[in-house]
Amino acid sequence: MVTKANKDLSVETLRGLAIILVVVGHVIGSASDGGMKVDDDSFLRHFYFTFKYLRMPLFTVISGWVYALRPARLDNLQSFTLKKVRRILLPMIFVGGAYYIIQNLVPGTNMSHDLASIWKILIFPYTLYWYLPALFWVFVIVSILDAYKLLERFNQWLLIFILTLALLLFRNIIIPESVENYFAFKMAIYLLPFFIIGIGIKRFNNVFSNKYFIWITGIILVIGLAVQQMAWYNIVHADILKKGGLGLLIGVAGVIVFFRSKLQIKWLVWLGSYAYTIYLFHAFGTAGGRILLKTVGIHNDVPVFFVSLLVGLFIPVVIEFVLDRFKLTRMLFLGRSYNKAPKKT
Repeated sequence: MVTKANKDLSVETLRGLAIILVVVGHVIGSASDGGMKVDDDSFLRHFYFTFKYLRMPLFTVISGWVYALRPARLDNLQSFTLKKVRRILLPMIFVGGAYYIIQNLVPGTNMSHDLASIWKILIFPYTLYWYLPALFWVFVIVSILDAYKLLERFNQWLLIFILTLALLLFRNIIIPESVENYFAFKMAIYLLPFFIIGIGIKRFNNVFSNKYFIWITGIILVIGLAVQQMAWYNIVHADILKKGGLGLLIGVAGVIVFFRSKLQIKWLVWLGSYAYTIYLFHAFGTAGGRILLKTVGIHNDVPVFFVSLLVGLFIPVVIEFVLDRFKLTRMLFLGRSYNKAPKKT
């Protein structure tokens, strides 16, 4: 896949970085019973913890920034939504379904579910694919706001952003954890503020590029990360990260600082061009690499980590090359148009 000349290479670099952080997180696993099953006091668990509040927020802010390039309008709202159904929900069903079946059939996977319950992936968030229904609802909400021109001026954007933070606070404090997470609505509430930030960075660049604003944001990020590390070493109570909102503060400040870095790294730009496919299929590679190494007797964390990471990043590139050649697989598994657009000459 060739990156188009008119793309912002710094954003494409961030996209590549974001997908690496996502894959690294899934290689390690969110807890000691997932991924590599590393101990809670290990270096890899510490690494996962350090980037916990930056991975998915960065991925989501980039999605918001890209959306702002071609936002929804009232006259194309229906077609915009249908395209998101194809782009997001079809891969959720078919890639998620394939992963569900493989987890059930292949020995050595960390989790297995009854095949008779596969229908549940349509209603409840399923493993790493929770992001897809959550992002779909974010697109639905934002497209409606944009269609009615409620995000065009900075004061409008700021009000909406504050409301999304209030909604997230409501979710964390008021909605009991026992409430079923139908269609990943709880995750959608979490992603929404970061998507709105992405739109804001694109539309109100003069605000987000103000040097005083950047310095203040950077200082907030450094302080937040310092407190986060103190929580790791039990110097402060870990509840401050979630219940105290510090994790959200780290995420918000971090993504803004990332965007203002303006890094341009060619190999990350190349990797970023495959980011969505890597997200969809990396779990096949990370789990497969880990299981293969353990089958041949390699259990050391270092080779398992790096082999799983590399396989998770590059197997999806091969999968995209294969699936994109056929109309039906291109649409169902990659979320692309049934008919491939002709190349421009």
